[in-house]
Formats: sequence, C-alpha cells, structure tokens
Amino acid sequence: MTGRKYSIFLSTLLVIAGLGATSPGAAHDREECDGTPLDAVAMLPSPLRKWGQIDCTSVGQVLASHDGWIWASLKDASKVVLPAEALSTGPAELGDLSYFTKIEAHELHQDELASALSVFHDGLEFKESDSRVYRVDITIASGGVASLLFFDFGAFAGGMWCPENGCVEESRFLIMKQESKGQIITASIINNGRPSALIP
Repeated sequence: MTGRKYSIFLSTLLVIAGLGATSPGAAHDREECDGTPLDAVAMLPSPLRKWGQIDCTSVGQVLASHDGWIWASLKDASKVVLPAEALSTGPAELGDLSYFTKIEAHELHQDELASALSVFHDGLEFKESDSRVYRVDITIASGGVASLLFFDFGAFAGGMWCPENGCVEESRFLIMKQESKGQIITASIINNGRPSALIP
C-alpha cells in the first residue's frame, strides 16, 4: 500500500504540466476560487507562506510556489506542485471538491532535526550556517493526510515527502529564488550521477 501511495504521490508531486494553471496568478485570473468551500484553507502557515501559496485550478486547490520562487525536483528539475486530491488518490477533474481543510507546521528539534537533515543532505553539499526544519501535515477534504518536511536554509529551502514509515529521498525538491533556476537544474543533473551537488 505504501508503494502505491508513493508512486501516486511522486507522479503528481513532480510536475504538473496538465494542470492548466501553470503560473501562480493564472488560476486567480480565471476566478476558479469562487466556488471553493468556506472550510478550505486560504493562507499558508509560516514559514510556508515565505515560498508558497495556495492556487485554485481545474483539479482543485494546489500548493505551489509564489512569484519570485521556484519549486523544482532534485530528481529531474521538474516543476513541483502539490494538488490536494492527488495527495491520496491521484489527479482528477474535481475542481471545488478538492481542497485543503488544514495545513499545520511544527518545527522539529534535536534528534528529529538531525535525522531529517541527514536524509535531505544525502548526495548534496550545502553552504548553510543555520537550518530549521518543519513537519507540515496537510489534510484534504476527503479526509486524507500527507506529511512533508520543509527545510529553511535561509537564502533557499527544500521539501521532502515523509510518510509514517520514513522520508522518501526520491521526493526531495529545492525551493529557490527564480533567478537561481540554473542552479537547481545543475544540482539535479549532478545528483542523478550521485556525486555531491553544491547548493549555495
């Protein structure tokens, strides 16, 4: 069951060319949020709102980067967005029926922090002086819950899917300023070859 959930999550996490709203503002321009239920989450908790926002699309709400930032897979540099319903069942044209009902962020401490960083850093070299890691639990309208870790390294950040039985290294993605896109692509190419990728 975990394998099936992982393949669904990864296939929808890493790309989403068919969503229609490929830029942050595009969904709002089409007023697709008008029918979203009142219990839907409208704003992200800190620190997620620093790098992301909730958009409305033809497949419902998605968690995505906002202007000035890019979320990209370390596996292949594909754009990363998190569609609400795809967190449990795979993408579908659910529109207003697919939305987030709760998004909570809790900072990790001590042993949890060290363990999370060791998984995320595998095969990468970072030049960060301080790291903060947050467990983000996302609940969707159908009742499903997904957990991710978000890493705040100051000038850039990262994310990774972390179900109950441990984090999935292949789901790692970087969150960087738009002008740093070339560094993400370089990091993903180097990372696939498994030598260290240097991230400023």
